[in-house]
This record gives sequence, C-alpha cells and structure tokens, in this order.
Amino acid sequence: MIVTSSFRASMSRLIKDIRFNYFSSKIRVIEFVVCILLILFLSVILFFHVVSNDTRAFVSQIQVLITFYLVFRFNFFGLMFSTMLSSFDLVTMLSLYNQSKDVDYLIGFTLKILTITVGAVVATLAYNQEIQKEKLQKLAITDELTDVYNQRQFRILLEREIEIATTNNTSLGLIMMDIDNFNMYNDLYGHECGDKILKATATILKSIVKQNGYVCRYGGDEFAIIFPNTDIETLEMFAHNIIHKFEKVRSDYFSEKLSERVTLSIGLSEYPNRACSKSELISQSDMALYHAKNLGRGRVHLYQDIISKIRKNLSSDDQQLIGAIKGLLSTISAKDKYTHAHSERVSSYAVMIGKAMNLSINEITVLEYAGLLHDIGKIEIPKTLLNKNESLTEDELLIIRQHPVYSENILEPLEDIDNLLDYVRHHHEKFDGSGYPDGLSGDEISLGARILCIADSFDAMISERPYCKRKNTEEAIMELRQYSGTQFDPAIVDIFSELMIPKYKVV
Repeated sequence: MIVTSSFRASMSRLIKDIRFNYFSSKIRVIEFVVCILLILFLSVILFFHVVSNDTRAFVSQIQVLITFYLVFRFNFFGLMFSTMLSSFDLVTMLSLYNQSKDVDYLIGFTLKILTITVGAVVATLAYNQEIQKEKLQKLAITDELTDVYNQRQFRILLEREIEIATTNNTSLGLIMMDIDNFNMYNDLYGHECGDKILKATATILKSIVKQNGYVCRYGGDEFAIIFPNTDIETLEMFAHNIIHKFEKVRSDYFSEKLSERVTLSIGLSEYPNRACSKSELISQSDMALYHAKNLGRGRVHLYQDIISKIRKNLSSDDQQLIGAIKGLLSTISAKDKYTHAHSERVSSYAVMIGKAMNLSINEITVLEYAGLLHDIGKIEIPKTLLNKNESLTEDELLIIRQHPVYSENILEPLEDIDNLLDYVRHHHEKFDGSGYPDGLSGDEISLGARILCIADSFDAMISERPYCKRKNTEEAIMELRQYSGTQFDPAIVDIFSELMIPKYKVV
C-alpha cells in the first residue's frame, strides 16, 4: 500500500509538471496534437506509397521539419513522442530491407536515425534556451540577495491580487515587517553580517508562509507578504504565527550571539474593508508597522481607522462633519506625510497612558479622538513650512504655533464632546508656563492636554523629521525625564517611562 501510494503521488507530480511545463494553455495542447497527427498522417502516406517516388522525397522532408518543430517547441517531451512515432518507421524499413535488400530502405532508415539524432541536439539546445530564459525571468522579478520577489514584482502582484479580490468580492491581506534594530547589527558586526541576517530571515519567512502568500523584499530590511483571499482575522493569525515560528527556528539560522536578539515587527491591513486602493493598503500597513516598532520589539499591530471609531460614537447629525474632517486629514497627509501617521500614534500613546492612570472609558475615548485630531489645524499652514529642512525663523515659528488654535476652530462643531477642544488647543502648553498658545502652567493645563503633550513630544522625537534626526526610544525617554517638571508633568513622565522602557529592553 505504501509503495502504491508513493507511486501515485509521484505520477501525480509528474503529470502536474508536464501540464505546467508543456501544456500551460489550450493553444499549446492543440499545437502538440496537430504535430503528432501530421507526423502520423505523413507516415501513412509514405508507408502505403500513396504518392509518386518524386513526391515521397518532398513528403519525407515535410515530416522531418514537423518533427524538428515538435522537438523545438516541446523539448525532450516532444523528442520522446517523435522517437516513438519514428520507431514504427524504423522497424518497418529494416524489415523491408531484409526482405528486398533495396538500398532505398537502408537510406530511409539512416535518415530516420539522423533525424532522431539531430532532434536530440535541437531538444538540448531548446531546453538550455528555456533554462536561460527562466533564469533571466527570475532575475527580473526576484531580489538577488534574499531570493524573494523584489519590490517591482511586489507591486505587480499586489495590483493583480487586488483586481482578483475586487472581481471575486473577496479580501486581500498585506503584512509589512522589518528586522528590529537592523542598523545596529550592521554597525556592530558589519554589512556581511547584515546580509546574512536578511538572507536567513527571507528563508525562514518562505518556509513559514509556503503557498499561502507571496514573500517580497520591500526595501532595506523591510519585507512584505501578500495573502490572497484572506480576511482580517486570518491575517492576524498569520502575523502572530510568523512571530512565534520565527522565534522558534531562528537559532537554526543565526549565530548564538544573534539568535536571541533578532526579532521582527509586523504591521498589517486588509483590502477592501480597511483600505480601498493599492496605495492606501501599502500606506496603512506601513503606518501599522511603524506603530508596532514604537510599541517594542517583536510586536504585531493591526491598522486602526480611528475616524471609523469616532463615527460609531457620534450622532447622525455629526456624521457629515466627520466626513469633512476625514477629508481634511487626507489633505494634510498629501501636504505632510508625517502628520497623519503621527496623529494615529499619538492617539495610541495617549490611550496607553490613560489606561495606565485608570481613567474612565469616556476620558480615554476623548483622549483617543484628541490624539487623532490635535494637528488638524496644520491644514492652514503652508506646505513649505511643514516640510522645511532648515531652522524656522521667528515669524515662521509664530505661524506654526497657531495650529492648535486653528485645530480648535475647525473642531468647534464637536464641542459637545467633553474636553476635546481643550485638549487639542492646549497640547503644546508646558508645565512651567512657557508653552503656547495661552501660557498655562501646572494644573491650569487639563490632564488630557498634559498627556497629549508627552505623547506628541515622544513620537516627534523618535520620528524622522525634515529638520532633525530621530532619537531612539531610550534617548527620547531620557529627554522626557530631563524636561520633567519644566516642559512635562513629572507624574505622567514617570508613568509613561515605566510603560515604554521594559518594551525596549535589548536582550
């Protein structure tokens, strides 16, 4: 039974390979069948002397050409069938020569042998050409270092799968991930070590994902995995499974000094329920990845559309306003890519602090909304100022410092949400009274605004901005502590530090 089962499996794989390599379309099948039938038909004409001797030579040449065409198009598979068909002619001609000793039969036999020999050469050349073509095709779509799909092919695959998902009314998952602290490994151990980490990570990902998705190198130390026909729950399960299995097998691929240190951070989103286009799906997954990295090493984060959350908690009268606010956020994102993603992260940090301080659900919800909307007033700020690389002049600083007031004015129709406008207006006030726009100090600043101030400053410090280099998490926490009591509320700094430092402790 075991032998029979193994034989069936082998035959099944062989048939699949033949279909894939030789009969990938109906035209190829028709082409093969026509060639075989023509060779058989011409053999019958030659065998039964249907045509004159002069015409027989021409028919024979046509048969040879069709045989070569069959071998060229179908390589060794075509050679096998043409040899089988020729064997009948060989046996017949040899038998007739033995009976009549007619030299013409011997010449025909020799020509058949020569045809098969030349066919073998043609098949070999065609096969080598096909192998070379496949190598060139692979080079065009794969990353040379990691042997996974490159970024160009990633975009082609994603666009194709989105079209399929749209046509079939199914969903499509996208995971973005990168290697935590990869630059540190490059700096400490050299770029050769970094390349080994990338190659090993790609190998592990391929072994985990298998046929469920497409593993691609998105750039640098960042990978992307496309999961066709996958809903958000299944996608989250895949993401956590990748983290778990990666940690389980990494010791087989990395040296002892690295096996416990190399971790992955993952961000994910899904089409069409969260993202409505290719660019939005990539952007959401990338923002989720950025957020996962800020939460700590080896984290998974699902993109959350906080605007949708706000909609659920508002009356129908405010729904149109929220639609307008979402449009404004999209406009800001077009002017300053940093702002929208920054607002999402500030919102998340504010919620973390609120929960740690045991605030009520209502207070935490307002913090969440305020975090997302606190910079909406930047719609009034010129793009040249938002993206300026040099230090701002005094006049330019005065313009920038008006954005909390602009935000309050835009959000005025939402004044029924407790403290929302207060949190947004005062998130740049400093504990010692040197902030803006009203110069409040200490407990004059609402608790929510003090929380937002820390969340906002922390994310700004660990983010790459046009005018300053990003800090790592430890450096950002040190700066929060340095200005504790002057710029920041000391009690909230202590709570936030306790939340963040353990997450970033390097193994």
